[in-house]
Amino acid sequence: MLFFQIQKICIIIILIIYILILIFPILKEKLLFFKIFISTKLFNNILIEFDISAINSRHGPGTFIKGINQILPFHWRKCCFASSLFIKNNNFHPDLYFVPRPFINEKLFKELLKKKLIEKYILGPIFVPKNWNLFPNKKVWKERKFIDILNLTKGIAVHTTRVRDYLSNKTKTIKMKQKYIIIRPCTSLKPTKIKSFKDRKIDILFFEKYADLNRRKQGKILLNLFKHTSKTIMPIKYGSYSKKDIQKIANDSKFIIYFSFFDTGAIGLKEIQNYGVISFTHQKEFVIDRESSFYIPELASINNIELAFVKIINIIDNFYSSNIQTKIIAKKNQLFNKCQNSLIDLCKSLY
Repeated sequence: MLFFQIQKICIIIILIIYILILIFPILKEKLLFFKIFISTKLFNNILIEFDISAINSRHGPGTFIKGINQILPFHWRKCCFASSLFIKNNNFHPDLYFVPRPFINEKLFKELLKKKLIEKYILGPIFVPKNWNLFPNKKVWKERKFIDILNLTKGIAVHTTRVRDYLSNKTKTIKMKQKYIIIRPCTSLKPTKIKSFKDRKIDILFFEKYADLNRRKQGKILLNLFKHTSKTIMPIKYGSYSKKDIQKIANDSKFIIYFSFFDTGAIGLKEIQNYGVISFTHQKEFVIDRESSFYIPELASINNIELAFVKIINIIDNFYSSNIQTKIIAKKNQLFNKCQNSLIDLCKSLY
């Protein structure tokens, strides 16, 4: 009887606190302050400052920073993450600095080195290379000094093992692989209205991006092959749409062929996946499972694009004979792509 009375009192207290927070938003700030204070001072958890100075960056970088900022403060095991604005307003002293898009010049780097602060910095994943094929470009200071930066900082964040391996091979830093911190790309986009598979009018969304390699010829061949089928295919090029447009198109598409050369994060793809769109890609790191995404290496071929077409059309035809639940696929993608996972990746790398 006493147990139930105590339980009832606790529930009432929690409800009162919740109501007070809704009425007086400043209480939420104070509550977060004490939560972080207790976590770091009493339980010796590390406080990691998340830099939001590039939150208004265009395309993927800005989306990535906005997505993480929306879930802050965030606590997982021994790691406590808070935004740079929150830390500044509450006079906290972070143990580490996570700067996803560093606007850092050589002079500032030397100042941080002199103050013995650079060893607390995690730079990236929007850091290097400036141009994929030219890396390391000796005209760009952070690429010219890349080995020193990697050695002196807490680490360089990258989105995938492919990027890590490319950077380490090009700079001969393979023995320093532990300094590369893999943090998955993420999005906070969580659509509430997901169209059913049969109500979607676009069979295939053909997404083209030629940032590092010109594969327009192969893209044209593939597009023409699909145009000679009964499937409705809609081509769309990177940067030619608004966020509102792509979200509307995503909710009206059944499949997406992600024909990108190349992507390190592909946050735009993740936003589309979160609408329950089934994806085909030649970049293995973007495959979530065998139900919502498919690895088609032939998409990256120069002279064998027809085989990619055959593989994709066969998979699509098999899907049409099954009972596809786009809401389930969307939910699965959302769970995988959520930004909490990116911070968990970072925390795991520290222990």
